Amino acid sequence: MTVLEIIEKLKAFHPPVDEAHTCDVVKWGDPDKECTGIVTCCFPSVEVIRRAAALGANLIIAHEPLFWTHEDATDWLGESRVFAEKTKLLDGAGIVVWRDHDHIHGGPPRNDPDHMDGIYYGIMQELGWADYRLAYPNKPLLFRLPETDGEALGRELMEKLGLRGLRIVGDRHARVSKVFFCEHLMGHDPQEREKILRTELEDVDALIPLETIDWSLAAFVRDCCALGRPKVMYNVGHFNFEELGMKHMARWLPRVTGGDVPVAYVPSGDSFDFIM
Repeated sequence: MTVLEIIEKLKAFHPPVDEAHTCDVVKWGDPDKECTGIVTCCFPSVEVIRRAAALGANLIIAHEPLFWTHEDATDWLGESRVFAEKTKLLDGAGIVVWRDHDHIHGGPPRNDPDHMDGIYYGIMQELGWADYRLAYPNKPLLFRLPETDGEALGRELMEKLGLRGLRIVGDRHARVSKVFFCEHLMGHDPQEREKILRTELEDVDALIPLETIDWSLAAFVRDCCALGRPKVMYNVGHFNFEELGMKHMARWLPRVTGGDVPVAYVPSGDSFDFIM
């Protein structure tokens, strides 16, 4: 089976996207070659490429960009030695990189009645939180967990996400049960206001954004705590969090491909290190 045939099987499995504007295209390599193995990952880093080559895989399915910008344009990289060395590594191993971003965020199977976001579905499954999901349109974003405290939940996240450390905002001793995956909160999109307000109106105890900035959700959480409404926010990082979705992908992908090609998940690894 060729790499291209595998990609087409996966695209048929996912909900359709606007093919004229999607970022989900082959980012590098010749997709007409026979596929020797598949690696799923979040970020196709140099370390991931080396691991894929060692595994004998020549298709990397990555959720995030290969060349450091969303559209993966390369015309600005002509003088970059990092770009030259990374592409040499790809070519030397004969690896094809295909990005699965828009498709998987649309949902796992094309006929899924819930139209659930595939990355967030995978995060929910890998965390073991499926039984705690509360209603939220199209995405598993809101959960009611057995009550614990902020530090204990933080340590659970560190273990399950493979983190070296964890930045938190708010009260680490807050009693937490209701948890909100609140995605991007960068302080500009009007929809972010609804998310911030929802944390108060629905008595959310703990928040996990993909990204946030100090004067947005982080400042709101601090003010809540100062006014006697304890909350905690876990700043785990975009890649660290969505990586679980690509880990889960490696579990269901063999059913899509027919199981003839080996599939492995290679973690991109914790994006952060800490000086304590």
